[in-house]
Amino acid sequence: MPTSLDKIGNKPNSRQCENAYLILRNAHDASNSFLDIFNNVRKNRKAKGTPTDEEQDLLRAMLTFAGAGLDSMVKQLIADALPLVVRRDNVAQDIFKKYIGKRLKKGDEIDHQLLADVLGDANPRDYLITILVKDLTSNSLQSTDQLLRVGSFFNIPSNDICDDPKYLSIIFKARNEIAHEMDIDFNQTNRNRRPRARDKMIEYANYVFKITEIFLTGVDKKLQQRLLRRRR
Repeated sequence: MPTSLDKIGNKPNSRQCENAYLILRNAHDASNSFLDIFNNVRKNRKAKGTPTDEEQDLLRAMLTFAGAGLDSMVKQLIADALPLVVRRDNVAQDIFKKYIGKRLKKGDEIDHQLLADVLGDANPRDYLITILVKDLTSNSLQSTDQLLRVGSFFNIPSNDICDDPKYLSIIFKARNEIAHEMDIDFNQTNRNRRPRARDKMIEYANYVFKITEIFLTGVDKKLQQRLLRRRR
């Protein structure tokens, strides 16, 4: 049985990914700390069987911080790296253009105010990229669809980010039950909170950090590939 989370990888090469990696590392450290406390509490009281609600709260915090790390890290990548990817990656540029085409419409008509704001700006392209960044970072990225949508703007295929979208959705569901419902289930007979087993919660947290690392690595590789092409 695992007693700690899997280790995270090395620092990325791209400068635009440095802040995102710092977020990942700190989220991982925090989640691991909650797991360490859980293990120590259980060990000190020589506990066997189902953890108490208080002990399970430590597992809930571990998964919550893993999810928060994913959300915060991806948003940091949107702010720091997406503008450069859009400028350099042809497919990302096409996806960006389609987004702007939809954004400039207000129903069946052109959004004349937005068009005026864009054309009146000193740098219309940067203004439009800012609109995209604000759009992608305005909501919590705590669902599979939201995460993969962001990935598409980086031109990272969904299959490269997540090999099991259904499983990731199950994890997001658990995270949202904890964060938004206090994990309360009024149908429970003995307790009014959903039970959370240590091994399953470690598995969930590890998968979230795996996805977080994959996303970061994907963006880092894309930036590095473009730099190599320019140097040749």
